[in-house]
Amino acid sequence: MTAWLWLLGMLIIGVLGSRVLTTDWLETGFLALLPVTEQKPEIANAVQQHNELLNRKVIWLTGAASSQEAITQARQLKQQLQHSSLFSQLMLEVPMQQTANNYQQLFPYRYQLLDAQTKLTLAHNPNELLSQNLQTLYSPMAQMLASDLEHDPLLLFSRYFNTQNPLKLNVEQGIVILHDANRFWALLLTDLQDEHLQLDKLETLLTLVNNATAQIQATGGELMVTGMPLFTAYGADSAKQEISTVGVGSSVGIIVLLLLTFRSLRPLLLSSLAIGSGLFAALVASVLFFGKVHIITLVFGASLIGVADDYAIHFMCDSFGAKEWQPRQGLRYIFSGLVIGLCTNLLSYVGLVFSPFPALQEVALFSAVGLLVAWLTVVLLFPLLLTGFRHTHEPIMLRVARYWQQHWPIWLLKNRRWLIPIFIVFVVSGLWQLTPRDDVRLLQSAPATLLNTADKIKQLLPISQESQFFLVSGRDVNDWHHNEQQLLARLKLFTQQHELMAYQGISDYWVNEQNQHSNYQLLSKTLYESGLVKHYMTELGFSKQAINTELKQFSTAKDKTISLPEWLKTADEAKQQLWLGCDERRCLSMVSLTGVRDLSIFPTLQSLQGVTWVDQVDELSSLFARYRIRVSGLIIAAYMVVFIGLGLKFGWRNSLNITAVPVVAALVALATMGWFDQLFSLFNLFALLLVLGIGVDDAIFFFMADKAKQKDEDKRVSTSLAVTVSALTTLLAFGLLAVSSTEIVHAFGFTVAVGILTALVFSPLIGYRTRDL
Repeated sequence: MTAWLWLLGMLIIGVLGSRVLTTDWLETGFLALLPVTEQKPEIANAVQQHNELLNRKVIWLTGAASSQEAITQARQLKQQLQHSSLFSQLMLEVPMQQTANNYQQLFPYRYQLLDAQTKLTLAHNPNELLSQNLQTLYSPMAQMLASDLEHDPLLLFSRYFNTQNPLKLNVEQGIVILHDANRFWALLLTDLQDEHLQLDKLETLLTLVNNATAQIQATGGELMVTGMPLFTAYGADSAKQEISTVGVGSSVGIIVLLLLTFRSLRPLLLSSLAIGSGLFAALVASVLFFGKVHIITLVFGASLIGVADDYAIHFMCDSFGAKEWQPRQGLRYIFSGLVIGLCTNLLSYVGLVFSPFPALQEVALFSAVGLLVAWLTVVLLFPLLLTGFRHTHEPIMLRVARYWQQHWPIWLLKNRRWLIPIFIVFVVSGLWQLTPRDDVRLLQSAPATLLNTADKIKQLLPISQESQFFLVSGRDVNDWHHNEQQLLARLKLFTQQHELMAYQGISDYWVNEQNQHSNYQLLSKTLYESGLVKHYMTELGFSKQAINTELKQFSTAKDKTISLPEWLKTADEAKQQLWLGCDERRCLSMVSLTGVRDLSIFPTLQSLQGVTWVDQVDELSSLFARYRIRVSGLIIAAYMVVFIGLGLKFGWRNSLNITAVPVVAALVALATMGWFDQLFSLFNLFALLLVLGIGVDDAIFFFMADKAKQKDEDKRVSTSLAVTVSALTTLLAFGLLAVSSTEIVHAFGFTVAVGILTALVFSPLIGYRTRDL
């Protein structure tokens, strides 16, 4: 009957899996790992929009000894990228037609749209503006401005339109060319079709970069590539390799251990059945609940193999504790231990649900479902499938476990007088050396070459925006415009002091209607009503008809204004993304920054009206720190809950002995991190929740063996075998996480590995008393 229940459950899971696992269920993006901030909704929305702009951009620079070679390589690269079908937009040549269209749309408002320098010159010395025009027209640049002069005699709009793109980049054959001391670089900008790339597309992107790099290097050139998608691709590739390392390593370790222990394929196949059922059910449940599962979740999920196998190992190792072993009798003996072990493990994973990080919440559900289904597989199916299971040998592991559990506790207890002081010094000194590190960037593992390339590109091309920006608000458009202008004036000072390379705000390019009228009045007062325009145009040789046409056009444009939505249609994507819109309460925009030297000076600008400083890295790192403190209390509460639960079940003295094992394991893990200068962050604390579950699991089975000994049943040897094999498989699983190139994953694996090893060392003390020596 129980086997049929298990089969029915797995059939239901299989049907659900056939539906949800056919869609795009794997998440690979780095941003998906980040928690929802605790900031106001408008800041969260601004952060999301800011990230969306960066999350599709990939910047390519082809380098060569000459600009012509760099251009040739860039054109070949563009063709190669077009064939990949990964990109929605590839911009190599500057879009001259789009620029011309924008020029034509904005030109009718040339008397209202004045750049800041023109306004300043007009206000103080309008004759200086005309003198500058004359100097320009008699210079080598005159030929370039001849076409503008005919319809824009004062060159007002030429000045304004040129400020729309403040970066003065060198353009050859329509392609932006940069150069450093050694090479010329041609710029190619691309946008991915989808910011949520699937794993196969990430692999395609990496292959493209590697192949293109090899081809260009073969011709003596150089290729530099950067962008958030590339960091994501490297992270996904690293995670994929780690899944293989952890999964294969755990599987091989379990196979070897089980074959050495049981010398039979049946335990191996049954363990594989429990693990496979748990992992499949965990994957289906996670995709059903979250919609997608992050690849980092699978890295942790692969380590679940070692934990899920514990239940099967305890069941099968119990067969070494009786000559005429029957599986159903064995289940009755270990059932309470299995239940308590499951509950403590589930309690540990439930603690992860309180994390603000989506990846850890996924790990919690994935692991909890996986363990539950593996546990049900053992309880419902194994009594049937292990019928007739017998041992005809004494494995080496059993002899090792017997010797270890008999002699190791005795040695510890006999030497406790000097071991305890050493232990106390080790723990206290290690805890003293612990230094919290809450930097959110530790979530990402990027190779040094990729980081160096990104820095070099940023030096060559100052368009890469920082993760920090300003959010500017106002009651209406005019109030917002005034507030942003106040901020931009301060940022301009920072650029002059070389604290900031560049900044970008909409109000630097578009002026509100009130200021548009003011600009018109300023022109009227300083140039048109004074007759300076007529004198200037006459001196340049304009006909009377042309002069009258200009005066008439100026008079006709008196009431013209361009609204912000109309102006945004002519702006590039980067400027459009800065505008967040208006609602019934306020208008919002972002001011982006490039090339920040000292972050500490920018938060002081929040004293300006309507200005908020947004630092994503600092905000998320602060969130790490706050939750690290909260989780510390959660861990203490979890250990107390286990202590109280065991106290109600087995008595307070026994509960103290059992919970002492995970407590000591946790302290040793923390102290070891301090001694070895390992990363100490929120993730290590969540690892201690797993140490709680595994430590209680080991201790409770030794406690049960001690109870059986009082009834003249020798279960201690088989228990020590089960605990040893279980600990080794779990060490293989979580210990292999310590080889991860992602520092937080490495720290998680290191913490759990040390905790498990410590629990294995101290759990045999359960049941030993000084009078037994």
